[in-house]
Amino acid sequence: MNDYSYGWEKLYSAVRNLAGQGKQRDRLVSALRSLTSIRTAEAKHHFPKEMQDEFIGFRKEMTSVESTGEEGTIQATVNSLDEMGVRSAVEKIISFYDTICRYREPYR
Repeated sequence: MNDYSYGWEKLYSAVRNLAGQGKQRDRLVSALRSLTSIRTAEAKHHFPKEMQDEFIGFRKEMTSVESTGEEGTIQATVNSLDEMGVRSAVEKIISFYDTICRYREPYR
C-alpha cells in the first residue's frame, strides 16, 4: 500500500504557501511552484487514483500560458486568470490536499 507521502508533502507545502503573507496571486504562484516537482508521469505514484487525472489536468492548465520573459509559465498563467480563476485554482489545491489527507495514516 502506498501512503502517498511525497504527494502529501508537496500539497501541504502548497497549502502553507496559500495561507502565507502577501497578495493572493503571489501566494498561488508559490503554491503551484511547490507542486512542479511532481511530474505528470509520476502522479500515479504520489496520488490516489481518484485524483491523478484531475491533478495532471490542473497542472497542465496552470502552466498553459507561454511566458513572455523571465516570468515562467506558472506566473504567466496566473497573471492571465481573473479573480474567479484565481479563487478556483486556490480551491482546487485545497481540495487536492483534503483528498490526499483522507489516505494518510493518523499521526501516532
